[in-house]
Amino acid sequence: MALQKLRDYFQQTNINHFEQMLKSRVLVVEKISAPSFYVKRSTNGFEFYKGSNKEPLTLVDRTMMSLYEASIKHIQSLTPDNKEQLPTDWKFGFEYLPEQRVSEFKYTKLPKNNLILTHIQQVSETGKVKKTIIDPNILNKWASILEVEPQPVIFDGQLSHLQKEQLVSLLQMNDKEFSESFDYLIETENKTSFTKKIYRIFNQNSTHTTLQEDLESEIDGLILNFVEGRKIHSFKLEDFIRQPLNEGRESSHIYQITIADILEYVNLTNLDEIQLTEENADKRYIELMSIIFNEYVSKNSTKYIGVDFESAEFSTADSFKLNTKFIQNEKTLQYTNNEILSELFKIMLGTFRKERTKPSDILTQEMLTQLNNTIKKIDEKIFVENTDENSIYDYHNFILRQNIKSNMSTVNEALTIKHGEQGAQPVNIFVGRFQPFTLGHAKVLETIHKENGFPVIVFLIKAAKKKKGDEFSRPYSEDLQVEMFKAVQRQYPFLKEIIVLPSAAIDKMFNELRPKYEPVLWGTGTDRMKAYGYQVNNDSYRDQLNVRDDFQLFEIPRTDDNISATKVRNAMLDDNEKDFKKFTPRALHKMYDTLKTELEKSMTIAESKQVDGIMTFEQFISNI
Repeated sequence: MALQKLRDYFQQTNINHFEQMLKSRVLVVEKISAPSFYVKRSTNGFEFYKGSNKEPLTLVDRTMMSLYEASIKHIQSLTPDNKEQLPTDWKFGFEYLPEQRVSEFKYTKLPKNNLILTHIQQVSETGKVKKTIIDPNILNKWASILEVEPQPVIFDGQLSHLQKEQLVSLLQMNDKEFSESFDYLIETENKTSFTKKIYRIFNQNSTHTTLQEDLESEIDGLILNFVEGRKIHSFKLEDFIRQPLNEGRESSHIYQITIADILEYVNLTNLDEIQLTEENADKRYIELMSIIFNEYVSKNSTKYIGVDFESAEFSTADSFKLNTKFIQNEKTLQYTNNEILSELFKIMLGTFRKERTKPSDILTQEMLTQLNNTIKKIDEKIFVENTDENSIYDYHNFILRQNIKSNMSTVNEALTIKHGEQGAQPVNIFVGRFQPFTLGHAKVLETIHKENGFPVIVFLIKAAKKKKGDEFSRPYSEDLQVEMFKAVQRQYPFLKEIIVLPSAAIDKMFNELRPKYEPVLWGTGTDRMKAYGYQVNNDSYRDQLNVRDDFQLFEIPRTDDNISATKVRNAMLDDNEKDFKKFTPRALHKMYDTLKTELEKSMTIAESKQVDGIMTFEQFISNI
């Protein structure tokens, strides 16, 4: 969100109220014109954010331009000790300058490791900002740990009577008086630099700006933070009559033609004929776009001979160029050696990344509908069901896959909610398959219970159809799993009950819990934090479900010592009852023979299928 201009606020507010605000503590820093960059330490490393985006940078973002690669490399190169000091609920905000000009302003100096630490956000589990830290002492400490430049402070304290007079006098100027008083090119007896004027109001001894070697060069402006107790009111003091570089700038004619032409081509492409090999969704998207791009260029390259896409002057810098690090297609790499085709590939990557909601000067309503339909087809192509035993879909992908299977044309993220009111009894929840129940499960469930003393509800995820490999990984029926749970429940009284569901969709779980129960903690291993986090930390889902403020994921780190259900099943196949009892709760020991028999029966069926591999045509049709 852009800062409010101090002059606008001055003109809109009562002068007495404004003068009262001037009595507050004032912290003045320079507004650097550069890309904003955020870093947050996570359990698996770091998350990097572009500007105020809520979602971390993806491989696609990083491919579209090289801009953030230097900053990412620096953060990743920090010493392990320095990395460990970073709190996981803090987002560190920077102004980022990999080159002297990454905006309409050109600076003469660069900050340490190209980053200036400007503020720190303390964020909740849902990603909401709880507090913003701008205290210079705190920023200096963390800038040292992060090995970056701290935000230089121009002034911090109570304004003097003279400073207040100078500031008010400046804000009272009309545009004509302003243009007659300031000039960046010529300094005369009657004219001076606006930069020098505003710097000298707050620090009479200033000789240079944060990144300019003098006070004559133009800067973006100053940020004035008025601190009133715990509240901070921030405003930007800038050139009153300067026109923003992109104001009134229309998308170039050739850019509009290019978008329309690419959209028509992709819409006519048969995606079913394209074979993708990558498993990661971002990599599959890049792979798919590379294949389509190669075909498009082979048929349309002559259209772009001598084309100028009329990008902003500063965006021609190396930092804004295509990053080929994540492109695996050799033909695409060859094509993108050409600057025009490189820009064309960036346009293609950006066009089909996500659905649009509003038409623009480039996209008419008709084109917008066509584009969104094409994007849905691309999503269906790149999101492939992962059958790995330890993986699980986030809710968006779960809905997407269901829609694909049902030939539905839209992805509806509205939840189905039967009970809007919160449940009566607070509980913790855990999702699993329990094939069979292990001491590892018991340890996890006990850890969740001890966190707040609430009982634990177990959700047993039971897919409707079996897949290849389930004969070993999921041999037990729902009835036998429930029987196991009830036996274990007698040993662990904090286990409240078990609920069987086909998936871990958050709305379905809440519908089963309410009105009797209300979840507080959702316990899960480190490997599933991100997948479940898409549901738990989604502000829209939280609002729709009316969850408790403290409803959150509770991470249980996985280690090499964890007891897996695979170990238990292997022990039974080896007829090793001793290890079975070592890995399972005491309550299940008497079920050894039953569990072993069912596992062996399941494996026998699997072997039989392999022997009788030839199916009749009727059998083949029935298995489609």
